[in-house]
Amino acid sequence: MSLRKTFTLVASCAALTGSGVFAEEITVSAWGGFFEETLKEVIYPGFTEETGITVRSIAQPADQAWLTQLTNAARAKKAPADLSLVADEVFVRGQSINLWANLNADNIPNTQTLLDGFTKTSDNGNLNAVGALSWFTTFVTNTDTVAEAPTSWADLWTRDWDGKLGLTSNANSGLMEATALTFFGSYDVMETREGLEKVIAKIAELKPQVQLWYRDEGQFQQSLEAGELVGGLYYHDVTMLSAMDGLPVVSTFPREGGILGDAYWIVPRDSKNIEAAEKFINYMIRPDVQAEMARNLGVAPVAKRDAMDLTDEEFASVGSSGTPIRSQTHIHLREGDWLSDKYLEMISQ
Repeated sequence: MSLRKTFTLVASCAALTGSGVFAEEITVSAWGGFFEETLKEVIYPGFTEETGITVRSIAQPADQAWLTQLTNAARAKKAPADLSLVADEVFVRGQSINLWANLNADNIPNTQTLLDGFTKTSDNGNLNAVGALSWFTTFVTNTDTVAEAPTSWADLWTRDWDGKLGLTSNANSGLMEATALTFFGSYDVMETREGLEKVIAKIAELKPQVQLWYRDEGQFQQSLEAGELVGGLYYHDVTMLSAMDGLPVVSTFPREGGILGDAYWIVPRDSKNIEAAEKFINYMIRPDVQAEMARNLGVAPVAKRDAMDLTDEEFASVGSSGTPIRSQTHIHLREGDWLSDKYLEMISQ
């Protein structure tokens, strides 16, 4: 799992003390692993010190399994967590069935420091989600076997990779979007099934160069670091940490842009601690906290660049100021199984 997928957070209830003062604890859920420990040590203590609200952290399962749990809990009018960190697709699916609580924007004034697009509202204007973090997928290579780093996504097609590329077998990895921009000029080609088939056919041209179509991210990382693979698509944050550990890998943002993934804070609609959750969100999106998350967790911040004190080197280690390639979530949701089946069919032929 990548660092972004190793993130754990969650929010719970206020208990009345004998003195009549509310002692609050919120339960925050997110992807588990390395991030949870770092958040406990580096981020959460500051929130608790400022607010008196303690954070109980729980790990949530993979996106679809967690969405199922949230859906089942909502049917029982329960909330498995007061706050949850979810990817864009999970947010959209959950919003479509009214899983999320409405948030009071007045209680989250730090949204003014966020980059455009990191507040999500319902059709009637209610705030349902606030950006938490981003991550980039880039063109990564092994520096022992690739002397010259790529400059464009087109290099996947035009350079000889000795049949040792690694690409994900997931149709929603961003490769579809990178291919559409690089060879078809925009995402518009993806709006029809005929256009999607053209994009998949273009990706099929890479098959002689691909040794591994991976689902297991760890397998790709180990094979790249060992030189068994020479390059492919992978997470910028993980690659940068590997490079800092002295491993022979480099992450490159092609001129068309890195592939950006987003995660959002949502509050399940049956949470009993919405106001405390809003305080937590407001703290987590504060520019100084976003900068600390970038430094300590390797994630791309969602706060505006000029609002943070990250050095140019620190910012470059987690992100890019160029225009990113964004997943066309509405297309992947609309085409669903058809697109996934077509993509896997291309790989297997």
